[in-house]
Amino acid sequence: MCQVVKKDFKIIAKKHTGLYKDYAELVPKAAQQFLRSAPNLAGTEVTVYEPKASESHIEGTFFVGVLVNDEVDTLPEGAEFLDIQHSYGMIRGKESEMGSLYSLLDQWIDEEGYERDTFKEFIIETYHPMENDVEEVEIYIPVKI
Repeated sequence: MCQVVKKDFKIIAKKHTGLYKDYAELVPKAAQQFLRSAPNLAGTEVTVYEPKASESHIEGTFFVGVLVNDEVDTLPEGAEFLDIQHSYGMIRGKESEMGSLYSLLDQWIDEEGYERDTFKEFIIETYHPMENDVEEVEIYIPVKI
């Protein structure tokens, strides 16, 4: 279920900041706004998160956007191109089980002896619509190899 992967994400996204405690509300709203503002962009929906460094770290940066195959000539207004390459602990499951997926992945990373690499690296989530209005999510937590 969990595995380590080396991945290269090419992303067109818009940057946002907000309080971590408000992310459950802020992130989906920002993603919907981005998708509405860039109707010509097709691709897998993605969110990129600055990891929380400590309990006193209350505001963070996140990006919402789509995965692309290559850099594009023109970006939607306010968007930027991100090219993120790293090794990750990864898990996939139902979006409705997001909390337990994070717990399982965190536990697996610890049990396997990997060290998180969240100093300058981002946590990434990709969203995959399935049948019957179910959406799956892939969670990528950066690890040192």
